[in-house]
Amino acid sequence: MKRASGFFARIFGFEKLSKYESDYLHDSNIRSCSYMGFIVVLLELWMLIRQTYSKIIPKYQAGGDLFDLLVKYTSKYWLFLLIGVGLMLFCLFYNREKKLSKGRFIALVSVGTACMLYTLVLKLETFMATSEAITPVMAAIMNIMLVSVYVFLFVIGAVIVAYALFKYLKNKNVVPLEHLAIIAFTLVCLAFGIFVSYSDFWAGKEIICYLTMVLYVGCLLIYRPYVTLLILGTSFLGFYFILLTYQGGLTFARQEVVISGVAYKIISGDAVNYITFFISLATICFAIYHGRLTEARNSKALEKSAKEDPLTGLYNYSYFTKLAKDSIENLTGDHVFLFIDVHNFKAFNDQRGFEAGNRFLVAISKCISDVFRDSLCGRQADDHFVVLTKAEGLSDRLNAVNALVHGYDDEILLGINCGAYHLSGSAEDPRMSIDRARYAAKLIKNRYQTIYIEYDERMSEAYHKRLYIINNIDNAVKNGWIVPFYQPVVWSDSGEMCGCEVLARWMDPVYGRLFPNDFIPVLEEYRLIHKLDRAIYEFAFRDLRAAMDAGKPVVPVSLNFSRLDFELMDAVTELDELAAKYRIPKELVHVEVTESALMDNYSKLNEAMERIKALGYSLWLDDFGSGYSSLNVLKDYQFDVVKIDMRFLSNLENSEKSRTLIDCIIQMANRINMLTLTEGVETKAQAEFLHSVGCDRLQGYLFGRPIPLDALYERIGKGELTVSERRV
Repeated sequence: MKRASGFFARIFGFEKLSKYESDYLHDSNIRSCSYMGFIVVLLELWMLIRQTYSKIIPKYQAGGDLFDLLVKYTSKYWLFLLIGVGLMLFCLFYNREKKLSKGRFIALVSVGTACMLYTLVLKLETFMATSEAITPVMAAIMNIMLVSVYVFLFVIGAVIVAYALFKYLKNKNVVPLEHLAIIAFTLVCLAFGIFVSYSDFWAGKEIICYLTMVLYVGCLLIYRPYVTLLILGTSFLGFYFILLTYQGGLTFARQEVVISGVAYKIISGDAVNYITFFISLATICFAIYHGRLTEARNSKALEKSAKEDPLTGLYNYSYFTKLAKDSIENLTGDHVFLFIDVHNFKAFNDQRGFEAGNRFLVAISKCISDVFRDSLCGRQADDHFVVLTKAEGLSDRLNAVNALVHGYDDEILLGINCGAYHLSGSAEDPRMSIDRARYAAKLIKNRYQTIYIEYDERMSEAYHKRLYIINNIDNAVKNGWIVPFYQPVVWSDSGEMCGCEVLARWMDPVYGRLFPNDFIPVLEEYRLIHKLDRAIYEFAFRDLRAAMDAGKPVVPVSLNFSRLDFELMDAVTELDELAAKYRIPKELVHVEVTESALMDNYSKLNEAMERIKALGYSLWLDDFGSGYSSLNVLKDYQFDVVKIDMRFLSNLENSEKSRTLIDCIIQMANRINMLTLTEGVETKAQAEFLHSVGCDRLQGYLFGRPIPLDALYERIGKGELTVSERRV
C-alpha cells in the first residue's frame, strides 16, 4: 500500500521536492512566461493593426469620433498588450542572484504603473451590452471575463512594481510575488482564450484561441501535476458549460441522423474531441513535468560536480575562487587566505594505499570544514586545501587541524604546514592571493615544528620574481635573454679539455643575471622547463656550427635533460631535428639525464633512453649517488658515462670513507663498461686522487667556471685550456 501511495504521490506531484528542484521548476516557469509574454505582445500588435485598418480607419473617415472608436475597437487589445509587455519584462529582468539595475528598475516600475493606471481609466463602454446580436448570457459571460482580466492586470501591475522595489532596494527575491505573477498570467491567458473563443464560437467559428491558450499554459508553465489537473479541469469544465449556453453548442446528447433512410442515434463528435483533447493535454503536462524534474535532478548532479570536490565534498578550487571573489567585496575586518598542505602525505599513501589516503583526506576536509565552519573552505588538489577566513583566533584553529592530522597515524609522522596571505582590499584576485599563501607554505615544508607562516614583504619580492620568470620565459627565449654558458670538462690524465657542459644563464633587463637556482626550480614547478631546455639545445648547436664554420677547435657538448622534457615535448625528436638542422655530428652531443629523472614513468623514459642510444648519441647519467636507487638505475639502463655527484668530494682529504666510496664507484663503473666523470673538483689534491683511482674525466672550478663561448675561446687562445684531439 505504501508503495502504491508513493507511486501516485510521485505521478501527481505530491512528493516533497528539494529547494534546488523547486527553484529549477520555478525558474523554468519564469523563462516560459517571458516567451508567452512575447507571443502575446506580437499577437496583440497584429490585432491592433488589423482593427485599425478594418474598423477604425473606415469609420473615422465616415465621420466617427476617433477616441470613441479607439475605446470601442482596441481597448481590449491594449489591455492584453500591456499584460504581455509587463510579464515579458518582469521575466526577462528576473535574476535570482544579481541585483536589479537602475535602468531595468525604471522600466519595470513604468510598465507596472501603466498596467494599474490603465484599469482605472477604462470606461464602461468597453463592456458589452445586450443587443440583437448579443444575448444576455453572452454579454454576462464576456463582461465577467473582461472584469477578471482587468483585475488580473491590476494585480500584475502591482506585483511588478512591488517586486521591482524589493529587488532594487534590498536585492531580495520575493518568491510569493513571483508565483502570484505567474498565476495571474495563467488566468489571464485562460480568460483571454475563453473570451475570444466564445465570440468565435458564437459566430460559427472554431474554438482555436482557447485550445491554443490552454496549450501555452499546460505545456510552457509547468505546475505540479495535481495543480495542472485542477487548472485545466476547471477551465475545460467551465468553458464546456459556457458553450452549452449557446443553442447548438457542444453536447453529449444523442442526435438523430438519417442516412439512406435509416435513423441513427449518435453522440456529438465535437464534444468527444473536446474531452479527448483535455485528456491528451493533461497527459502531456504530466510527462513534461516529470521530464523537467528529471532535468532538474540531472542538472543538480552536474552543478554539484561543477562546484564540489568529488572526494571530500568541499568546494573545488575553481568554484572556491569564484565564491571568494564575490565574498571579498562584502568582507569587513581582517581576513586571510590560507593554503594548507599535509606533511608526509606521499609517504602515507605509499605505505597505507590510496584508499586509506582518500579516507585520510576526507577526515582532514571534515576537520577543516568543522573548525572553519563560518568560513569558505575548498580543496585545491591532492592534499592541498584553501580557506578564506577571519584572522581572529587563527592559531587555535590551525592547531586543532594539526592535532587531528598529527594523531591520525601512530607510525607515520604527519602534520600540516599553512601559509597565510592577509587581504589588503576588495580588489584582490583570489588566485593570486592563494598563490602567495601557497608560496609562504612552501617555505616551511617539512619543518614539523612550524605549522604557520604569513606572507610578508620579503616573500613578496621573491614571489614577484617567480611570477616574472613564469610570465617572461617566452620573452627571454625570443629576445636572447637566455644565454648558454660553457663549463670545461677535462681528461684526468692530461688536463686537456675534452668537452663542455652547457648551462643556462638568464641575462634579464630587470633583474640582471639570473642563475639556474633562480629560474630552473620555478620553471619545473610550473611545467615550463621544456621551453628553456629546447632553447639551450638550439643555442648550443648554433654555437657549434658557427665555430665549425669558422675553423675553430670544437669539443663535444653535454646537454641536460629534465624529467619533464620527456613529458612536455618529444625531447628525443627535438634533439635529433636540431642536430640535423645545424648539421652537428652525433659524436659531438652528450645527453645528460639526472638519476632522479629516472625514478618516475619508467616505461616512457626507458623508451626514450633506448631511442637516444639507437640514434647514436652518447648517454650520460648525471648526479650519480644523489638518489636512493643508484644501483638499480645502473642495472636497468646502459650509460656511456657516469657523472659522480660533487657531494662525494666534500671533505675528501680528511675522509677515508669518501675516498673508499669513490674508488668503489669508479671500479664498479669500469667493470660494467662505463666511463666516469667527477664534477665539483676544486683542488689539485682532489684531481690527483681521482686520477689515481681511475676516474676518466673531471669537471669543476679548478678547470674553469661556466663562461660565455667567446670567453671560452679567449682562454683557449691564451693557452689556459688545451683542446684534446681525443674524444673517447
